[in-house]
Parts: sequence; C-alpha cells; structure tokens
Amino acid sequence: MGAGYYSYDTAQMRRSVKYEKATMEEIFTQTTMDPKMNPLGKIRECCENEEHPDTLPIIIGLDVTGSMGHVPAHLIKNDFPEVMKKILEEGVPCPQLCFVAYGDHLCDDFPLQVGQFEASDELMEKWLTSIYLEAGGGGNGGESTTLVYYFAARHTSCDAITKRGKKGLLITIGDEPNHPNYAKNDINKIFGGAEKNLTSGEIIEEARKNWEIYHINILDWVGSSAAVKNCWNELLGDHFISVNDNTDANISNMIAQLAVKHYKKYYQTENKSAAPTTADANDSVKDSATTEPVDNYHPPMML
Repeated sequence: MGAGYYSYDTAQMRRSVKYEKATMEEIFTQTTMDPKMNPLGKIRECCENEEHPDTLPIIIGLDVTGSMGHVPAHLIKNDFPEVMKKILEEGVPCPQLCFVAYGDHLCDDFPLQVGQFEASDELMEKWLTSIYLEAGGGGNGGESTTLVYYFAARHTSCDAITKRGKKGLLITIGDEPNHPNYAKNDINKIFGGAEKNLTSGEIIEEARKNWEIYHINILDWVGSSAAVKNCWNELLGDHFISVNDNTDANISNMIAQLAVKHYKKYYQTENKSAAPTTADANDSVKDSATTEPVDNYHPPMML
C-alpha cells in the first residue's frame, strides 16, 4: 500500500467542509469492526518504489475504549492536517501512516483494528474514520496496548526495515496501564499463529528490534495515577511520555515532534538532500538514554 502523496491543502479543505462541525457519531459511523480492519491472518505492507523510494513507516495506536474516543475524533476534526504539515515541512520525504485501534482483549468484542500504511491524505483519513469506536474496556485496571506491539512485530512488512535496516516508529496513546499477560488462545482469536502464552515484556522486546516505541499517556484522572506511571516506566522508561489533558492538541504536537525526531535520528544521515529543518524536535521530546546505531533487520521471533 502507500500510493499517492499527502496534500495539506486538500486535507485542510476536507477537514473544514466535512469534519470540523460534524459530531463524533456522524464521522465514525461503524457499528461493528470493518472486516477490512480485522487483523486475523493479515500482514500490512509498507513498500518502497520509484514513487516512494525512502519511506518512514509510522504506526499510531489509538485507545478506543470508553474514556478515549475523543482522541481520534479530535485528530480528524482538528489537528491531523497540521501534524502532517509539520512532519513534511521538517524534511521527512515520505511518511506512511498506519492507524490502529486497540481496546481490552479480556472483554471487548474487537480489541484490535488495523488499517493500511498509506501516504495520501484521503487514504489516511479513510482508515482513521473506518475505526469502530467500541467504547469498551472492563474497568479491570488496564487495556491491551501490547496488541499494537504484537501487530508491529509479527504482522507488518516494511521495506525501510527489511531492505535498509532502519527502524519504524510506533506511537501508542492511552490513559491506562498495560495488561501484562496474553494467553495463546486470546492471541490466536485476534491474529492466529500463536504458539504459546506471552507476556507484555516479551512482546515489547521483540517489537523493539525493528520499531522505536513510544507511549503517550494522557494525564486525565486515570492517566495521572501512580499505577499508570509505574507500569509504563517499567516497560518503556524514557519513551513513556505524559501530556496534559487540557487540550488534545498536545497529543497532535507530540506525534509530530516524535516523527521528526525519529527521522533525524535514523534516516536523515542517508538522505543528504532532505529539506533543512526549522526546529530541533530533540529539544522538546524525551530521548532514549542509548545512542548506539540501529541494528539491521531482525526477523520476527517465534516466542
């Protein structure tokens, strides 16, 4: 996937005409999971070609449980064109985004929905608005964010990773702790192909070999709790980032900053013709303590 280009002008026009004044219910009309977003047995590809020779694969994982539906709604109604404009203006030549929606695998009917990697504004919006806002979650002290990491580790194929030895960028957004355990049977219902029970730590370790992972935590009344902070600090350390919940624009700005930072760190050195940047996102985003070069591609492990 990933044909076409992102047009800020057409995306902004569509936002103002189609989405800005629409209600969340008018935008997100799915009453069940779109079959095209079912991850069972699927591999999502981010391919390079003459049109897009130097892609940057980005996965954005959105929590769509009861407390979090406002985030995808805000992106489509307000900020997403500005996110893409900043990324492109900072010299990232070909970002390809894949929207993923996650919930709670212990109680939701559809705990994971996956789009395709896309480069054009219209197709990115198509997958974002195809998400079913299940508004579930079980009040059981967590959500299944790790399903997004499992998807990235075992159900994607990205040329930037496999052919050029780069890392993709994976950003999840939520306000809850992460469920620590994933039974074989549960994984098989969602993806197929699982051979054993897995812990969140095992899945994250596998995904990190080919993806730089960040989790954006929203500091609402749940996200401000010690349980959330302790869980994510243990899993991701400095790649756990909290933002104030007084405006969803904070989330959009962080997505753009992380994408620019990631490109500068892992891609820009080989892209000498990249456009000059106007600001250094490293100054405003927490960075990992390590500075070693990216490893070459690591094929998926069968844990």
